[in-house]
Amino acid sequence: MPYFSVVIPTYNRARLLEETLASVFAQDDTDYEVLVIDDGSTDDTLASLARLGDRVRVLRQANAGQGMARNLGIREARGEYVVFLDSDDLWFPWTLSTYREAIRMHGGPAVVMGQAKTFTDPMALTGEESEPLRTRFFADYLASAEARFIRTACAVAVRTEALRRVGGFCARRIVAEDYDLLYRLGVEPGFAFIEAPVTLGYRRHSGSSSTDLERGHEGTVFLMEQEQQGHYPGGASRRRERLLMLLFGLRHVTHWMLAHRRWGLALDLYRRSLAYHLEVPRWRYMLGFPPYVLATSMMRRGRDG
Repeated sequence: MPYFSVVIPTYNRARLLEETLASVFAQDDTDYEVLVIDDGSTDDTLASLARLGDRVRVLRQANAGQGMARNLGIREARGEYVVFLDSDDLWFPWTLSTYREAIRMHGGPAVVMGQAKTFTDPMALTGEESEPLRTRFFADYLASAEARFIRTACAVAVRTEALRRVGGFCARRIVAEDYDLLYRLGVEPGFAFIEAPVTLGYRRHSGSSSTDLERGHEGTVFLMEQEQQGHYPGGASRRRERLLMLLFGLRHVTHWMLAHRRWGLALDLYRRSLAYHLEVPRWRYMLGFPPYVLATSMMRRGRDG
């Protein structure tokens, strides 16, 4: 049985997928299996994968989105840990060995999260070097709520049994399905955050579309609805930790929307989250956001006018 099951969903990214798989095959730690889940691609993805023979287990489904594709990979995984990788991102040669070392150091935590370096040109990653392992450890994911580090939900290794216990990913096509999963894993024992080295090259595609912003709004609303309906673990005693995480992400999303002049979407999230911000509380955001929106919109309109 392999130690890691690398689960890669893909849809019409044959050339990028080749680069992604090359970074997997270059790993120092070779105790892994690779599962590529083709989400109904219409390009030459399957032909490209066929050339790899038994180096990759190829699973197919009708187009249903990344969440469902990852769930198929979780069901078929044979490893002790599932490591997720998007089909346009890249690993460094030390990625899996770093995960394994963090797992050993902390006695087999349910969730290990790495850090990402953003790139548009893969050459930007060539100067990155491995460093001595530095981690922060928490009793579980929710216990890290007040820690101020960038949460890279696309750079995680998770115990396979824990993934199956919480039901895997949400079936809906939302941009926040990875954060939803982390919240549902919130009380699984052990969370290790890797401060160094960087473990993922996250490919940033040029141009953020209006559709992306609307999906970001939809995903954030979904997370708040899940909390309101009591779908996340921990009960009343862990509610503040859940809200701290949810609202931190929401504030980031609202500022992203303002940067793209989507005032209405940003203000809608502000309105929906007011009761939560009051409960935590976050006075600075509650009192400062409306005038900030007004000032930002007037400045932008002044420059455009």
